[in-house]
Amino acid sequence: MEVEYQGIKASGGKLFIIISLLGTIGGGLWGGFELFKRYEDMEKTISSYVAPDLSGFDKRLEVMTTQLQEKLKSVDTDISAVKELVADAQETARDIRTDIKGDVGEVMDQISAIDKRSRSDGLETRQAMRTAESEIRQLITSTNKDIRELITSTEKRWDDKLTKVDSQIETLEKKIDKKITRALENPLAAMSKTK
Repeated sequence: MEVEYQGIKASGGKLFIIISLLGTIGGGLWGGFELFKRYEDMEKTISSYVAPDLSGFDKRLEVMTTQLQEKLKSVDTDISAVKELVADAQETARDIRTDIKGDVGEVMDQISAIDKRSRSDGLETRQAMRTAESEIRQLITSTNKDIRELITSTEKRWDDKLTKVDSQIETLEKKIDKKITRALENPLAAMSKTK
């Protein structure tokens, strides 16, 4: 089969090649037009995009930061109060020790004076010395016990407060870490960074 058009003759094989070539060119043009249409649609979508309003998030983050600073100030105040309490307890313990040493020194001086004056009456003197020594030991034991109890109670209160403060700080850090992680994992946050 042969086709002639304006003086050009094409046989069956050539005609098949021409039709195939025309089909390929037509398909390429159609694909190009589709690609251009999709490009225009994508451009419209991108130009109509409006970034989300994150001002509420910023405000909440600012409020959380303020609350954290207030809590830390409160913790600092509590720690300062505990330090003052311990310092007062230590000062009181020093004063008590000094007073006891002075009292013991005075009692020992009195015992020595009694001993020198009452050598002839040794039995009475020994009895008085034993009584005085017993009272001094009881006084020292009682005072030492009071001091230990005061120090133990102060240390316990201090440890309890520090444990509570550490727990509150740890809980607060976990909450803040979670919120920061959520904020960083937010796909909208990533999109606003790319713009």
